[in-house]
Amino acid sequence: MANAHGADRGIGLDLSRLVAIVVFASAVVIALGVLREIVIWQIGLDTPLMDLRHFALDTELAMPSWYSTILLFICAALLYLIARATRADDGRDWVRWMTLSAIFLLMSLDEAASFHEALMRPLRGAFDATGIFYYAWVVPGAIGVFALGLYFLPFVLRLPRRTAAWIIAAGVLYVGGALGMEFLGGAFDEAWSTSSLPYIFISVLEESLEIAGLSVFVIALCTHIGTQWGALDVRVLAEARVPKREQAGRRADAA
Repeated sequence: MANAHGADRGIGLDLSRLVAIVVFASAVVIALGVLREIVIWQIGLDTPLMDLRHFALDTELAMPSWYSTILLFICAALLYLIARATRADDGRDWVRWMTLSAIFLLMSLDEAASFHEALMRPLRGAFDATGIFYYAWVVPGAIGVFALGLYFLPFVLRLPRRTAAWIIAAGVLYVGGALGMEFLGGAFDEAWSTSSLPYIFISVLEESLEIAGLSVFVIALCTHIGTQWGALDVRVLAEARVPKREQAGRRADAA
């Protein structure tokens, strides 16, 4: 799409290709992580590539962590484009789209630097957290997720039904992994350590659900863009439509 002067006003995206790449890459990352755990469990750490740490789903400075950071950034970028396009259309919810973009950008930074893990030991010591609260950051995390859910739920329900369904599915997957499995992971870590089979199973499931949730969210955002501004294979613009005030100005200039 181009403006009246023939110049593009945004960023061209082949959404169908983006969805295909994300789904394929997510499947590969999860499969490699699961295969790594099977190999380690069967033959131990003495592998040709040591402990295959670079494919571990529950390890910092590894490929899955890097990939999750990229996925979160992609979500932030798509949300930003939607916010700009919604604002250009005089949509009332552009601030919420922009807020979501900022949240996902911060989540991307946290995934890369693990800021939230710095809360675990101080909170655990302050509240003598044990059991499912052993990873004590989950308490403020759960409160924050609940508050954001209450704030954004009316907005999500105003979206087209298909988009809302994808977003809700993505949220259930991601929160179920990031928080739900983290509660269990803390209890298993305290009871049996991180090298136990129950903990390994939960950690793999947790990271897999997070990646799956982010992948579904990318699908949700691409579906929304396609629904609002054209087919899935379209050029997505930061200003998808010319605002009414600008249209009127151009007509006046032409006259």
